[in-house]
Amino acid sequence: MVVTACGEPGASQDISGFRVCLATDADGLTPHTFNQLAADGARSVGAHVQVMASHATSDYLGNLQRCVATHPKLVIAVSPDMATAVWRAAQLHTSQKFALVDAAPVDDNGQAVDLDNVTDLFFKSQEPAYLVGALAGLLEKNKVGSATHNVLGVLGSNHGPAVDPYIAGYVAGARSVDPGAIFKITYSDSQDTAFCKQLGITQISGGADILFEVTGRCATGYIDAAYDASAYAIGSDNDQAYVSPAVISSAIKRVDRAVALAVQRLQSGQFKAGQQVFSFQDDATGFSTPSSVVPQDLIDQVLEIRAKIRNGTITPPEAVPPGT
Repeated sequence: MVVTACGEPGASQDISGFRVCLATDADGLTPHTFNQLAADGARSVGAHVQVMASHATSDYLGNLQRCVATHPKLVIAVSPDMATAVWRAAQLHTSQKFALVDAAPVDDNGQAVDLDNVTDLFFKSQEPAYLVGALAGLLEKNKVGSATHNVLGVLGSNHGPAVDPYIAGYVAGARSVDPGAIFKITYSDSQDTAFCKQLGITQISGGADILFEVTGRCATGYIDAAYDASAYAIGSDNDQAYVSPAVISSAIKRVDRAVALAVQRLQSGQFKAGQQVFSFQDDATGFSTPSSVVPQDLIDQVLEIRAKIRNGTITPPEAVPPGT
């Protein structure tokens, strides 16, 4: 499937003749996905965007090749799922520039590889996680609403660079305002929403009042466990408020902003290969507007913490503390 879209009015610079091609992962252009955000980001700076929507992993390399055949200035791919396909395509087409969102190219041996024609768009996820962790800790410390047991649940996919910084930041943020907070952390690579819901139920039965998900495609099940128990949930990557009223905030990676910056850099002749890490300083990470459950004075405290991270007074950790 091919979808085209022109630059939007009012873009920050006129690069309407600048064409990019987005090869999506298997989520396609579903709303609230990194794919949609990537397209929005390129359009926001006036680029003309062509989309090759994938429906299965077997589509990835072929769609990247189709993108290259249209001779765009930049081919964009999304998620670690596409890392090997990008590695193959970028080696076959060394004169074509690529951007890979939230991952680096991976070779057939499973090793990350830096390529001269690929820019890897990463995020300091420990930063937004620290903020939502502080938010959760403040709710528990002040016994707001259902937050009465001082226990926080976390569900992450098995250890890796897309998961550990989130959990490290979350734990540190919560402990910074509520040192006595207790954590129940579970790791699972399951994509079964029913199974992930059961993991959430188990944590809630152990006292967890707030569930933080870093789970990928089984997030909805985990969040449902919070909703059914009148507990709270915090999302990751995107604003998960659309999933359930249980979601009180989310730690977010602003893929739209990172892609916009990557497009602008290429347009101005400043393409940077290898790992590029985006943060609060780039306005490329943050936390979504908290729900009405969260009192304004607690939100103000979290905003103060964000300012301290921006100015370097606080540096959220990337590694989960041993024994957590």
